[in-house]
Amino acid sequence: MKKTLLFIAVVALICSCSTPKATSYSYSEYKTISPSQSVFTAPLMADLVVAKERITYAERINQNITKLTDAEVEALANREKETVIANAVKANNADVLVAPMVNITTDANKNLVIVVCGYPATYQNFRNATESDQWIIERANAEKEQNVEKKSSPIADIFKKKSK
Repeated sequence: MKKTLLFIAVVALICSCSTPKATSYSYSEYKTISPSQSVFTAPLMADLVVAKERITYAERINQNITKLTDAEVEALANREKETVIANAVKANNADVLVAPMVNITTDANKNLVIVVCGYPATYQNFRNATESDQWIIERANAEKEQNVEKKSSPIADIFKKKSK
């Protein structure tokens, strides 16, 4: 009898353990320019023409988040926000969205609502770089190097300290 009660108690304990479900979600982000371009084949210049009016674009993701864990909600939000930014760019006939702000919330039905605000911009006047454009290329390369240094890992920093 004791073994049966112990077995029932263990089964009840195991069955009662469940992953907590999300009930709401909120997220905001700000980027300077997205998406970024990283391929550099030959010096090519273009003008970025930025619209004077900020646009707002929103989409609802029809998936009730109460059935998802917090990690699943975060993964869904990260995946879908890139799609919404791309859809905002496409809907506004742009090449990029300058200074995009992303706000993610839940509606009354516990669906994610992703709102993107930013300035649509297009590349125009593509041309080969000239000597007068050299300063722009040098500055871009310097900024790229700074960003690489900022992204160094803590482990790499430890090895740098030990080697000195």
